[in-house]
Amino acid sequence: MKYIKLIFALTLAYAVSSCGAKNPSANKAERKEKEIVTVDSGINPQDYSDLIKTVYSKFVCAIDADPEVYAHPERYFTENALKKLKDGYEFDCEDNNCYAFNELRTQEQDSKPGTTGESDILNIESVGDDWYIVKYSDMGWTGITRIKIVNGKIDDFQRCVENL
Repeated sequence: MKYIKLIFALTLAYAVSSCGAKNPSANKAERKEKEIVTVDSGINPQDYSDLIKTVYSKFVCAIDADPEVYAHPERYFTENALKKLKDGYEFDCEDNNCYAFNELRTQEQDSKPGTTGESDILNIESVGDDWYIVKYSDMGWTGITRIKIVNGKIDDFQRCVENL
């Protein structure tokens, strides 16, 4: 079991360090078989994969977002994360509450050719110190983002790998 964890950790380290490297993405059937897998390394006793899945479905990958949910991002994000999301917003904002939720996904604007263009989470892994690695499909493009959870909310994030 230790060897399997070591191999997985080395593979993940290689994937994160090789930003921009092209790897074939999983096809739709393989993604459906994988479903969301949460790996508990024993370092972080709290599992926040449900929070991450909720944020991705309601904010990040939402096509027709619920206005009531969108009006209260503070339920899911700390002040630090909300400031970072506001700073990343590049368009005109009339009510000063505009957030760049796209910072938690790839920078692609169109679906990847030859795919169904669906967006979903492929894997969530706790890596300790309140950080999680989220691997996702963004309109067929694969991306990896690190997310930090503090007091049950997303506090920080870093896009690691995109366009695989």
